[in-house]
Amino acid sequence: MASILTAWICGPSPNSPAPSITHTIHADKLPCMTANAISAHLNQFTGMQRKALNALRAAIAQELPTARLVIKYGIPTFVVAGVPLIGFSGYKNHNSIFPYGGLVAGLLAKDLARYSQTKGSLHFPVDTIFPKPLLKRLLRQKLTQINSTFPNRKGEYLELYGNGIVKAQGRYRAAKMHGDWVWHRKDGSRLRSGAFIAGKQVGIWITYDRTGKPYKKTNFGP
Repeated sequence: MASILTAWICGPSPNSPAPSITHTIHADKLPCMTANAISAHLNQFTGMQRKALNALRAAIAQELPTARLVIKYGIPTFVVAGVPLIGFSGYKNHNSIFPYGGLVAGLLAKDLARYSQTKGSLHFPVDTIFPKPLLKRLLRQKLTQINSTFPNRKGEYLELYGNGIVKAQGRYRAAKMHGDWVWHRKDGSRLRSGAFIAGKQVGIWITYDRTGKPYKKTNFGP
């Protein structure tokens, strides 16, 4: 499996239906090509439009340091922990941001009022770099929205920090923590791992230092 810092180009046909954010999509299990496809997609645009799209790409990558950049539904898309978070692309008369899920724009209605919008996209001028402070608010709202969808119907639980790094991941069964769980610090280093059975801690629980080295083990028994 490639590093989470590697930009992958993966995904189904652009004609596939848009994903629901309540379903984890494992982009790392799909056929992949090199990151050159992202650049090729953006290089079809020229002048200020290309500059604006590349600036948007760089700004999102800075805010989401461990996100994967993939081609999904025909456009560059940042994926966090298998969940499509935000896509973007250029068009003849505008550039677009796609906050998958379609609900974020409504939550930031006042901030985004000056931008043309559809149910699933936000448009901004081809010759304008999207404001970083507004992008940051948009991403934070999107991450909050994703967190609110877990645990999902399958019992999967995922919680993300404001920078897109996984804070906690595991499963629930019958509304109780069950199976293997892992927690990370905001810098991405592993903090703790252990298992539950019906909400009860079992087995060996390990706490790690920032280098990933275990420094504390606790045995909760069978």
